[in-house]
Amino acid sequence: MADRRRSFTPILLAGWLFADLLLGLTIIMLGAQAPPPRPVVPVAGKGSGTPTPTPSPTPSPCATRIGGVGAKPTKITFRVNPGADDNALAAKVRRELLKHRKHLAGRHAGMVLTFGANGVAGEGVHLATRINTALRKTYPNIFRTAATRNFHDLSAPSGSISMEIYFVTDGCAPTPKN
Repeated sequence: MADRRRSFTPILLAGWLFADLLLGLTIIMLGAQAPPPRPVVPVAGKGSGTPTPTPSPTPSPCATRIGGVGAKPTKITFRVNPGADDNALAAKVRRELLKHRKHLAGRHAGMVLTFGANGVAGEGVHLATRINTALRKTYPNIFRTAATRNFHDLSAPSGSISMEIYFVTDGCAPTPKN
C-alpha cells in the first residue's frame, strides 16, 4: 500500500492566513474611524434653523487617577538587640519609628525592604522577618498591607536594621494640553 501524503496542506494554511489578515485589517479600520459627531440641539424660540451644540462638561484636571508605589524610599536605620523577645523588639521598633512620624503620618507603605545583620545570613534574614512582624503589629494602619522583603546585611554590625519604605502614591495624571 502506497503512502499517500496530502499535498494540499499549504493551501489550507493559506486560507487561515487570509482569515487572520482580514480580521487584523478589520480591527485597524475600526480603530481609524473618526469619532461620531457631537449632537446639536435646537435652541427654543429661535426656530429650527439655528441649532447650537450642547454644552460639554468642564474637563477634569485629571486624565486618569493613578496610584502605585513611589520610586523614592524613606530610609530608616537603627540598632536592636537580636536576642530580645518579640515584645521588647516591638517596643524598640515603635520608639525608632516615632522619630520618623512626620514621614509616616497619613501614609500607607506599599513595599518595605528590611536588611538585618546578625552573624550569618540566615540569622540576619530571621531578624529582618521579626522586625517586619513588629512593624505590622505596632503600626497596622501603615504596614498591614505592605509587601515586605527580608535581607541580610553582610557589611553591618550585629543588631543593625536598615529599612527602605516605599509608600503608596495616589494622584492624577494631568490631561495633555491640546
